[in-house]
Amino acid sequence: MSSIPVRKKNAEKEPALKVATLDRLRLAARELFVELGYHETRPQDVARLAGVANGTFYLHFADKQQAFLDFAEQAQNELLEVMSDRLQEISGSRERWRVTCGAVVDFGAEHPGLLQAAFLDPVFIAPRDDNAWGMYDRLGHLVSVTVRNNRSTDSAGDQQDEFDFELISHGLCGLLRHAMIYASRRDLNREKMIEDLSMFIDRGLGNR
Repeated sequence: MSSIPVRKKNAEKEPALKVATLDRLRLAARELFVELGYHETRPQDVARLAGVANGTFYLHFADKQQAFLDFAEQAQNELLEVMSDRLQEISGSRERWRVTCGAVVDFGAEHPGLLQAAFLDPVFIAPRDDNAWGMYDRLGHLVSVTVRNNRSTDSAGDQQDEFDFELISHGLCGLLRHAMIYASRRDLNREKMIEDLSMFIDRGLGNR
């Protein structure tokens, strides 16, 4: 009789232990992908850093590629949350772009190497994986919504249908990404960089 409650108690612990193990693997994968890059990171290194057996890695991820896409998605979620929080109750096209650029800049400064590791590689690492392209398109779509809203608010009439918003949005994502790399290498002034980028984007979209 006493064995039944014990089994039930152990069973209740299993989901929590699984989540805790996944968290440790994610933290380890993040550290190694940022420090070493995708190609130099091995599943056994992730498991070792997480303090689990090699086989445990494969209980959570099919392979290194899946672990990387999970890492990239987690990083993207963090950035989008920061952007969303900062943009609440912000109005005006120039100010919204200033806040957006500032969020990207600050996120990159607070997490050195994370933007480069998580946002440059997914579609190159897994060009045939729909999830990788989904993450790539997700940021572009978010910027597209911002662009469309700004054009609707700040421009008149049928001008808001002038652009292919998804195309422009992906171009802006590339601009911000490469600008961040350049600014980091050149140690540019944060405020000047944000002002230059937000002004350029805003004017390029037809606002003054």
